[in-house]
Amino acid sequence: MRNTQTDQRKFLRRLVFFLAAMFFSQLSRSMTAVQIPVYLRELGATISQVGFFFTFALVFPLALRIFGGYLSDTMGRLQSLVLGGLAGVLTFAAYAIAPTWEMALLGPAFFAVTASLIFPSYKGYLGDHAPEAMRGRIFGVSQMVVAFTWIVGAPIGGFLGQHLGYRTMFAAAAGANVLTTLLFLGLLITAPEHERRGAEKASVASLRRNFSQMFWLMLSGGLVTWILIVDGVRDVASKLSFELMPVYLSEIGGISKQQIGLLDGIFGIALTAVSVPAGMLVDKTRERVAIVLGLLGMILSRLVFALAGGFWGFAFSWILLGVGGSLIDVGGSALIARGVPSRVRGITYALVATSLGIISLPAPWIGSQIWNLLGPKAPFFLTVILGSLTLIPAWLKLVVDDHVEYVDVPSPAAPRI
Repeated sequence: MRNTQTDQRKFLRRLVFFLAAMFFSQLSRSMTAVQIPVYLRELGATISQVGFFFTFALVFPLALRIFGGYLSDTMGRLQSLVLGGLAGVLTFAAYAIAPTWEMALLGPAFFAVTASLIFPSYKGYLGDHAPEAMRGRIFGVSQMVVAFTWIVGAPIGGFLGQHLGYRTMFAAAAGANVLTTLLFLGLLITAPEHERRGAEKASVASLRRNFSQMFWLMLSGGLVTWILIVDGVRDVASKLSFELMPVYLSEIGGISKQQIGLLDGIFGIALTAVSVPAGMLVDKTRERVAIVLGLLGMILSRLVFALAGGFWGFAFSWILLGVGGSLIDVGGSALIARGVPSRVRGITYALVATSLGIISLPAPWIGSQIWNLLGPKAPFFLTVILGSLTLIPAWLKLVVDDHVEYVDVPSPAAPRI
C-alpha cells in the first residue's frame, strides 16, 4: 500500500508538468481555431472554398491518426508527444507564411501529424497511469487545464488578429508549441523506465497484429463498435455547421473578430467549469450519464445559435457547447480507459478519431452547400435533427460491465484475424 501511494504521489507531481505541456499545445489551437475561417476569407476564399478547405483538411488525419496511435502504443507516450510538439511548430508557421488559402492547406497537413501523435498519447498516458478510483477526476482535471486555454487563448488570438494581424497570431501559436516540445522533452528525460517504454517494439509484425486487434474492436459489436456509431453520427451532425459558425457570426450576426475571440473565451469558461464536476459524475455514476448529458448540450447549443439575435444569445450557445463538449470528452475518455487494454489503448483513441474523420469527411462541404441552397440557418437546424438520433443508443449501448475489466480483444499471442 505504501509503494502504491508513493507511486501515486510521483504520478501526480509529474502530472503538473504534463498538463503544463498540454496547456501550451492546446493554447496554440485555441488562439487560432475559430479565426481560421475568417483568415481564409481574407486570403480570398469563397464560402464554398471555406467548406472545401475544411473538408479537404479532414483527409490528412485519416492516413496518420491510427499510425500515430500505433506509435504511441509501441514507441511510448512521451516520445510521441515530443515529436507531436515539433510538428505543432511547423503547423502554425505554415499558416503564418501562407500567401493564399490554397497554400494554407499546409497548416492542416502538419496539424494532422501533431494531432495523430499528441491526441492518443495524451489520452493513453492518463489512462495508463491514473489511479482507477480517480480516473474520472484525473480526466476531468486534465480537461479543465486544457479547456482553460480557451478562456485565455481565444481572446488573445482575437486581439492579435484584430490589432497585429493574423500572421502575428499564428507566429505566437508556433512559439507556444516550442514550449510544449521542451516540457515533454524534460518529462521524457526524467521519466522512470515504465513511463518511457511502449507495450512492445515497433515492427511490421506488431503493426500487423495491432491493426488486427483494432479491426476486432471495431467490428466485434461491443463497446468500441457502439462508440464509433454514436460518435460518428454526432460528428457528422456537428461538422455540418461547426466551421460555418465563425462565418455566420461575422457576416450574418455582425460580430467583430475580437468578439468572436471573446465568444470562444466564454466557451472556454464553460468547458473549464464543468470538467471536474464531469469527472466526479463519471466516478460516482457511469460514463454514459456524462456522455448523454453532453450530447444534449451540443444539440441545444446549435438550436440556440440558430435562433439567437445578438451577442449574448450567441454567448449562451457557446456556453452550452462548452458544457456539452466537456461532458462528452471526460465521459468518453474514461470509458475507453476503463474498457480497453493498455496495449491497444492509444490505437483505440486514434481509431475513434479516425473513423469520425472518415464518416464526417464531406460534412463541412455539404453544410456549405445547404447554406447556399436553403439559407444560413439551415445547417444548424440539420445538426439539431441528426444529433438527436444519438441519444437512445448512447444510453443503451455505452456500458462496461462492472465485473469485466476489459472488452474482449485478442491478446498479442492470439491468432491474427
